Amino acid sequence: MSLSRTMVAAALTAATLAATAGTAAADDTGTIADTYRSVYPKISATAAETAATQADARRKLYSKLSGEHAATFGGAWFDPPSGVVHVAATTQETAGIAAAAGRSLGLRVQTHLVEHSHADLERKAAVLRDGGGELGRAARGQVGIDVENNRVVAAVPAHRRTGLLENARTAGVSVVADPEQRPVDDACTSRTNCDDSLRAGSVLWRRSGASNINWCSAGFTARDPWDNRYIFTAGHCTTGAGVTWGTGSQSIGPMWAAIDSGSMDVALIQVTSSTFTNDLGGELYHEDFGDRSADVDGFARTLSYIVQGETVCLSANYVVVNGRNRCGVIDRTSDWWNQNKVRVDGVDACGGDSGGGWYWLANGRREAYGIHSESDEGCNGGQGGDHSWFTPMPTALALLPVLTVETR
Repeated sequence: MSLSRTMVAAALTAATLAATAGTAAADDTGTIADTYRSVYPKISATAAETAATQADARRKLYSKLSGEHAATFGGAWFDPPSGVVHVAATTQETAGIAAAAGRSLGLRVQTHLVEHSHADLERKAAVLRDGGGELGRAARGQVGIDVENNRVVAAVPAHRRTGLLENARTAGVSVVADPEQRPVDDACTSRTNCDDSLRAGSVLWRRSGASNINWCSAGFTARDPWDNRYIFTAGHCTTGAGVTWGTGSQSIGPMWAAIDSGSMDVALIQVTSSTFTNDLGGELYHEDFGDRSADVDGFARTLSYIVQGETVCLSANYVVVNGRNRCGVIDRTSDWWNQNKVRVDGVDACGGDSGGGWYWLANGRREAYGIHSESDEGCNGGQGGDHSWFTPMPTALALLPVLTVETR
């Protein structure tokens, strides 16, 4: 009995897709390992490779804990040189579940019993960010979360720190001096080439009179329950509600809403152009692929899903026109020195990168983590910087809570 031509063609297609997926995953593993070697110069080659190959297994662990056990999950952090995933939990039961899940995934997990869940810390931090009490007013939104030490941290002017220590102890909050050195918003310089579909990282332009001015980068796309489509960019990029934005030779639609306050540096452009309204979405700009595109496979639904020590990459409109997406390592998931945004080590983003999409890279999967906001002075380390900050995706989605990030 012989196979039909259709069956043979289908088998060959499946084999080709599997080989392509395998090559992409291998390439991702190399990128992750290279990133760890760059950020941790003393890490061994074996440790870097192990950290890279286990990225997908860690993703499954974080997803389980931040979803099924959110009420007792205190957060997690990953130490690439040792290969240990640290998990904080408020109960012995959840710690045991984390340890067992880690073993089943082939991970080295160390658990820590803590007083507060990540959700509890977020609630306490939110009160201070809103200016609650003398401490909240002094912090001016500079309130973050230190997952390793299971605490909320408020950064206040140095001259006020001593006077607020007792206030902070009463509130169960650590208080540090704010260096008051602010990063630079990354806007206004553009990449010259872009795509014919809406992909995170493409150059955006805004309408000014009769001209289109290249301005910031495209973030991830999203839809509401009524099938209206939007695309994210940075809030500080806006020049007013209703202004038309576009990419390449096509308009996208009007600026719908924007906010640049605290950790939320986010804007939404409503997609009204028929060129883009029916796109499947869930893509990001990626020069390593022939069509300059990669799939968005998922997105962070909770803040506790974003974990210190993991590799993230930025798809954005930066000055190296045909360069690869740059990758770094999450250093703080809630930076108390910069409006509780997520801080990344190893990437000093450039003008024009604002609004681009930060994504977690885990062996063939790319999950939307946030919208790029700012970085150190200079560009690509030109003035000695190597940090960038982004608005986490759960915070960005709060601008219009009915939205869901488009994935493939």
